[in-house]
Amino acid sequence: MFQIKTWGPALMLGALAWGLALPAQAASKQEMVVTATLTQEELDQVPSTTFVVTDLDIQEKAQWSFVDALRDLPGMYVRSNGPFGGVTSLSMRGTQPGQTLLMLDGVRLTDPIAPDGSLDIASLLTGGIGQIEVVQGPQSTLYGSEAMAGVVNIITKRGQGPPSAWASSGFGSYNTWLGAAGGQGQVGRFNFMLAGAGVTTDGISKVQVGSENDPYRAYQFNARLGYDLNDHTELYFIGYYNHAKTDYDGFGPKGLADTNDNSKTTSYTSILGLANAPLPWWNHKLTISYGSVDRDYQDGSTYTSHLTTAQWRHNLLYKDINILTLGVNWQQEQGEYSEPGVFGFTLNKKSVGNLGLYLQDQVKVLQGLYLLGGLRQDHNDDFGDQVTWRAGASYTLAASDTVLKGTYGTGFKAPSLYQRYSPYGSQGLEPEKSKGWDLGVVQNLWGKRVKLGLTYFNIQTHNLINFDLNTWKYANLDEVKSQGLEFFTQAQLASWLGVDFSWTYTDAQDQATDKDLAYVPRQKGTLGLRLPLFKDRLLLRVWALYVGPRYADAANTQEVDAYVTVNASASFRINKWLSVYGNLVNLFEEDYVEIQGYNTLGLSGFLGVRLDLP
Repeated sequence: MFQIKTWGPALMLGALAWGLALPAQAASKQEMVVTATLTQEELDQVPSTTFVVTDLDIQEKAQWSFVDALRDLPGMYVRSNGPFGGVTSLSMRGTQPGQTLLMLDGVRLTDPIAPDGSLDIASLLTGGIGQIEVVQGPQSTLYGSEAMAGVVNIITKRGQGPPSAWASSGFGSYNTWLGAAGGQGQVGRFNFMLAGAGVTTDGISKVQVGSENDPYRAYQFNARLGYDLNDHTELYFIGYYNHAKTDYDGFGPKGLADTNDNSKTTSYTSILGLANAPLPWWNHKLTISYGSVDRDYQDGSTYTSHLTTAQWRHNLLYKDINILTLGVNWQQEQGEYSEPGVFGFTLNKKSVGNLGLYLQDQVKVLQGLYLLGGLRQDHNDDFGDQVTWRAGASYTLAASDTVLKGTYGTGFKAPSLYQRYSPYGSQGLEPEKSKGWDLGVVQNLWGKRVKLGLTYFNIQTHNLINFDLNTWKYANLDEVKSQGLEFFTQAQLASWLGVDFSWTYTDAQDQATDKDLAYVPRQKGTLGLRLPLFKDRLLLRVWALYVGPRYADAANTQEVDAYVTVNASASFRINKWLSVYGNLVNLFEEDYVEIQGYNTLGLSGFLGVRLDLP
């Protein structure tokens, strides 16, 4: 096996140089995003660094797990306590897990009774996703708590066109079965999208010291139903339901052990919305939502949390040069849990409310110049008021098709219910806070056939909540600074060849100790190839991920080796209704870990068939 530290970066850089040697044949359509500003804007124009994963990307790579759809994004770090349902955390630009906000159609997905308040994303499936928008940098001005480092917004597919349906099924390694089905379309004023997916597998042992398999199963349903009351008003419902049962390995007298533990997790979110544009210069959206997470463990422990929200947002437009956005956001978190045994603890239902008011102004005053500014005030029942703000700008040089952009913003994260009210909690905790800025350039070449992007980022966080070993309580202890560079390119070299590449350098350190943060690699790189062949009947995709060395502990005494994994997928369209597909994971059977002591998948794959009914 080749030496990763020596050849991994060199191979990727060499492939990049080859990929940029020739212009492509066709320009790509400019993508539109909504998460960065709460209004539809061109991807290149928004000041914040934003990446998009489309439903086509997910389908072509045969990615049934939401986690896998995020792994290759610049500045994004995903790690799991073993495959197939192992607890998974998400961090952005070297910040801590729990400081990146996860949303479904602009509504937060969270687990308020979890230690850091974030939802475990291990069992989320990709069915029903229209696209995923990832916005980097502090975004609390629009979204409030948790958006310290950025946001990940899952946008549900909206039904359109004549009704259609699809179904797929596949079988693969570890006795894994996958199945999914759905339908979408529009009939008169009614539009719909329904999707369901499930997976079951014998799995592998989650810990490296284990010998027995840890089975896993999960299923998920997504729906979006809309009705146009008139030409300017839509009433819609969005629903999501996920259930997973995971076998996992716990701890013994000497650390990780091959135990026979399991957990069941059920989460759902429902959203009712009204979108209305009564006048050419005014549109608004009202949404209410309710979500719940239930976690049950084999030892009898149960954890239950609820989140209720209401939002009302208004956009006021002046010609094509100004959009003023005003909004109000209310939410209430509730949580309770029960742990059996002598050392168990029961927390009766606790709740905390938060009211946020925000405004944002987007101005296009000169040809190519785009300015943005925003301000928000949150009032929390526990810690009072918190003010955040953001400013940004982008400037497009039309002659060279160059975009210069930058942002500065602040963010915060409220202490979780667990951090406040558990036996290890402290009701005197202050919010975590962040301030961050970035400067970047996007260069389009050869009629947008090739796109290059380079961004410098800097995020400082303080008042970080951590566990104090002296008091055995949570406390505001740490201050962290993370800075680095993100580079990416997307190139359509020919009708039959697309190439994408990214490289991220991150220097994230604890300011008190000058030590690197645990599990944050200095370097991360990705390389992808897309090859549609035989008049698009055969599609091949290959993508590689390089993760550099990093430390497994805060003292930086345990270094984890770098690794490269290579995955591939293929699909062949037999006719307009039927296609076959498959993918291979870890083609070269790289032996690596994401978290010390836990397994990752070796060479594995699956084959499937898909039926599309127009």
